[in-house]
Amino acid sequence: MTVAALAAEWICTRCGSTNRKLVPADSGTVTDRCVTCRARHVITPDARPVRWDAVLEG
Repeated sequence: MTVAALAAEWICTRCGSTNRKLVPADSGTVTDRCVTCRARHVITPDARPVRWDAVLEG
């Protein structure tokens, strides 16, 4: 079974590095960890299709 997905690109609010995660196309809110500093973020879609907004979780 194939699930439609898209790339969510977001910037870590702690260290500033760019991160990417493949998410289901119908996602509204997703959690992910920064690949550099491992800070956990909640990411949500932005008006631009690829760039997502991120805030530290917790």
